Amino acid sequence: MLSDERQHAIIDMLKIKKFVNVPDLARHFYTSEATIRRDLDKLKKTGILKRTHGGAVLEQGMDSAIPYVVRKDERTAEKNIIAGLALKLIHTGDVIIIDSSSTSARMIPLLGQNKPKTVVSNSPKVSIEIAQRYPDIKVYSTGGFLRNSSISYVGESARNMVASISVNTMFFSCVGVSLEKGLTDSSTSEAELKRTMIQQSALKVFLADSSKLNHNAFSHICMFNDIDYLITEKPLDDLWHNRLTDEGVRIIHP
Repeated sequence: MLSDERQHAIIDMLKIKKFVNVPDLARHFYTSEATIRRDLDKLKKTGILKRTHGGAVLEQGMDSAIPYVVRKDERTAEKNIIAGLALKLIHTGDVIIIDSSSTSARMIPLLGQNKPKTVVSNSPKVSIEIAQRYPDIKVYSTGGFLRNSSISYVGESARNMVASISVNTMFFSCVGVSLEKGLTDSSTSEAELKRTMIQQSALKVFLADSSKLNHNAFSHICMFNDIDYLITEKPLDDLWHNRLTDEGVRIIHP
């Protein structure tokens, strides 16, 4: 297991148990205690956990989502592949929505190759970076309540702004996706906003690396027949491929 996958799994365990200890983690992941300590020290720097004697506890208020500062450095190779494929669905002059996910953010350095006319986002980081890189692209921020963990705008103000516009294409991701529950997120407010984005977008493009498959989060976003494309970094197995194609989803992978 790669270090970022192991750290993600440690966070999931903390959400359930609230406390983990080094020896148990070392046995669980078949690795050394020194490696686990390094994992915990790295996660401590993100603010998601507090180190204790022999282990770690989840920081108060951090049980609802993995912070953006953790997610942005996870599975970067896979996200870059997905971002490159997503770019092919943008046409010059398009109006697009990019959500606050770390996968969608990987598209920003590539936008110069296929420039949209306008970008709408609920991520202040996305809005600022696009404005700095591409002065000829119009950028609209949804505004709203700023969630600290995801660095994203949510809430009624954000939903109202999105509900007042229409866009060509939406690019988004989420915490988990399963055959039973569809697309899910850890935050109810994020899920609500993404549903509004889906309603206002002619084309819905779901970006998901394979680690998100067969995982469920707390809040339901939509089912497969609400999206048009799934972009991932490798071919799906037959069960997933057949279910999605039956639902009318077009699958893109390398």
